[in-house]
Amino acid sequence: MKLQPGHSVAVALPQAIGDSLIGLVLVHNLVRNGISPVVFGWVAEHLKDWFPHATVGEPDACRGAFDVVIEILPTRYGAALSRSGQTLCLARMPQYGGSKHMIDRIVDIAENILGLRDVTRGNGLVVPPGVVRARVADRVVIHPTGSHPEKMWSRAKFLALSRALARRRLTPSFLVAPDELPAWADIAEEGCEINALSRLSEVATWIAESAWFIGNDSGLGHLASSIGVPTLTLFMRRGLARSWRPGWGPGAVVLPPSVVPTAGLRERLWKQLLTVPRVMAGFDALRAADEHAVRPYAAAASGK
Repeated sequence: MKLQPGHSVAVALPQAIGDSLIGLVLVHNLVRNGISPVVFGWVAEHLKDWFPHATVGEPDACRGAFDVVIEILPTRYGAALSRSGQTLCLARMPQYGGSKHMIDRIVDIAENILGLRDVTRGNGLVVPPGVVRARVADRVVIHPTGSHPEKMWSRAKFLALSRALARRRLTPSFLVAPDELPAWADIAEEGCEINALSRLSEVATWIAESAWFIGNDSGLGHLASSIGVPTLTLFMRRGLARSWRPGWGPGAVVLPPSVVPTAGLRERLWKQLLTVPRVMAGFDALRAADEHAVRPYAAAASGK
C-alpha cells in the first residue's frame, strides 16, 4: 500500500511504552515524507511536548474520520477511527516478524510496504526547552520493575547494585510507577532515594536530567535511549536483546552467562545467574565508553 499526501492518516499506538516509542518511528517517517498523521495513544499524549512533529488526537472525537488507520499492534479503538472500519496492522505483516531489531522492522515496512522514500530509524524525540540534560551529573536512575515480572531482576540484587554505585560516589535513584510505590517505599529506610512520578513527561524529565539509566527490559529503557541517556539494560536471554534492546542513544546490555543448555532453563534461572558484579562491569564499560564518546546530544539519537 502506497500512502499519498492527500490521504487522511491515523496511527493508533499500543499501550506499552516501548512499543509506542518504536511506533513513533513510523509517525516520524510519515511526517518526513509529507504525510501528516494524527497520533492516538496515552504515551503520545503524555509526551506531546517531546514529539513536536506529532499531532495528537482523542479517539472519541475522531470516530470514522480517517482514510487509513495504521496500528502497530491491534488496539481497542483503531477500527472506530477508520471510515471503512478496517485498519492496517503492522504486527500482521511478515516484515514485523523475524530476528531483526524492532526499529528496523518498522523501517522495512515504511520503505517497502508504505513506499516512503526518506526514511530514518529516529522517532523524532526532542528534549523540550527548560529540561537540562544531565543536570545531576552523578545520578544513576535505577528502574527495578516492568510490565512482565519474569523479566525483572531481583529486588535484593537491585539494592546491592545501588550500594555498589554509592561506593563509587554516584547517586542511585530508584524510579517506579505510582502503583508500585507501596512495594518499594520501605527502601527509603535503607537510605535509598525512591521516586514515583505520575506523568510520563515527568519521568522523561527525571531521566533526561540524570547521567545514566539502568533497568530491566522495559519501556523506560527505550525512553532513556530515545532521550540519549546512556542506558544499561538487563536481559534474560540474547534473542530478546537482539530484537528489543533500546536502539537509539548510547547503550549496552547485560546477559547472564551461558552456562545452561536451553532457552527455557536460561529464562528460569537468569535472575540467579546474573550477578551484581557482572552488572557493575557492564555499567563500568558503558560509563567508560560514554566518557570517551564524541557525539551530538540526543535528539540526534532518536530524532534524525
